[in-house]
Formats: sequence, C-alpha cells, structure tokens
Amino acid sequence: MYKKADFFISDNNIISTRLFDIKELEKGFSIYEVIKISKGIPLFFENHLKRLHNSAKLKKVKINYGENEIKTQIYRLIDINKINEGRLKFAVRFHKSGDKLIIFFLNPISVSESEYKEGVKIISVQEERKNPNAKIINYKLRTYINNLIKNNDIFEVLLINKNNYITECSKSNIFFVKENNIYTPSSEDILCGITRKYILQICKKKNIKVNECKIKSEEINSFDSVFITGTSIGILPVRQIDNFTFDIKNKIISELSEEYNKITEKYISDRLSDNFQAILRQKG
Repeated sequence: MYKKADFFISDNNIISTRLFDIKELEKGFSIYEVIKISKGIPLFFENHLKRLHNSAKLKKVKINYGENEIKTQIYRLIDINKINEGRLKFAVRFHKSGDKLIIFFLNPISVSESEYKEGVKIISVQEERKNPNAKIINYKLRTYINNLIKNNDIFEVLLINKNNYITECSKSNIFFVKENNIYTPSSEDILCGITRKYILQICKKKNIKVNECKIKSEEINSFDSVFITGTSIGILPVRQIDNFTFDIKNKIISELSEEYNKITEKYISDRLSDNFQAILRQKG
C-alpha cells in the first residue's frame, strides 16, 4: 500500500500537503527532475542534478541552490514523511517574485510483474516538446497525455514530431531492437534520460551496437523488439505500439535489464552505509 506524503518543502519550509498548490509551479516557468527513492536513497541524484543545471543553462537562468542544499532538503523530506520507496519531484521555479525550490512526492508509477514479463502497450501521437533537451514543466501537454493514457488503457504515449520522426515517450526514452543491433532517436531530438545514459554505457561494455539516428514513424513495424527506459520503471519491454506487436522475449533486453539492475543495486548499497547517511542527514 502506497503511503501518501504528509509534507512538502518550499525552500526550507516544511508545509502540509493539504496546502500544496501545483499552480505555484506555473508562475513564470519551472525546471525540474523526478527521482526514484529506493530504500531511502535518491537514485542517481548526481546525474539528475547535472541535468537540472543543463536545463537551466538551456533556458539561460542560474540555479541559486547548491548541491548539498538540494540533497539535504530531499533527505529531510524523505525522513519527515517516512517514505523510503517512491517518486519525488524537485523543481526550481523562476518568477519575478523570486526563485523557489519546491520538493514534493508524486504518486508512484505502478508496473506489475506481469507487465515486465509480458510488456506494455503504447500509442503514438503527433506531438513534440519545445526545447526537448531541457526538462521544463508543461502542464498542457502533460494533461493531454494523461488523458490519452487513461482513456486508451495504455502505459505510455510515443511522441512523433512535425517531420514524422520518433522522438521519445512522454516520461521515458525508447529503444528498438533489430537482430543484434539497437536503434534509438538522436540525442539532439530528445531529453536524454538517466537510465538511457546507463543503457548506452552497458551496450558499449557488452559490444552491443547502438545506432543513434532519426527514425521515421513508418519504420516502427520493421523492428523485432522494443523497450522503454526511465528512472522509475528501469527497463520495460513494449509488446505493442498502435497496431504493431513485438517480441518481448528478446535476449538483448534481458541482458540489459540484468546489468542495469546490478548498477542500481550497487549505487544504493554504496550509499546505505551509516557514515554516508549520517553526513547527508546531519542538517535534517
């Protein structure tokens, strides 16, 4: 049973979630990261922080919150809510009234054991994110996609740009497998996910050829297998895109999943030492 958060943080202030107004993030604009909390550890925090700064650079703004400050507030929120497993969003809102660091828990993305075994269904739509390399809150697009997911009983939505090229899914990156090669949209056209980064590293280590290229939507049915990646879901096979079905029992997907799980387990294990935790929580 998922435990709902009782508090969120606005700058250094702990506030009841009953008083949380999501519209606060719509004032001006907000850059953000969604991070998985596993065993009380913010998974790949350093990678997320680096991407947050990259988003700020692309928007030509400066983040006036240091790494230790953001990290301390995240651990503070984990501790006060007593939530060790879940999803957490940290956002910096830029507005003429002043910048603000806002951190709050999100509802978890639920992926069943059968979905990992049997794959998920997604559909494609002709939509794209402006400035795709920056992670900026876009509530209009998010609301539209959430409604599509709900009304079509699907797991994700694949975005196709105006030139008819596949870009990414709404909350994940996409990979295609053909024979022993992997194909994925060019980095310049997408928000490069943290999990995607580790998948590319694993492929290099395992000598699995990866083709980062432009993929036309009409090429979808030419691939053998498909999987999506994200911090919250890890590696998830896709059994169907629109009316096209794919093989979910693919040895490359299985191999990548096994290696990625080892990386996440080591990251968490390395950070579960009492000494490390004491240092991070000393200001909480």
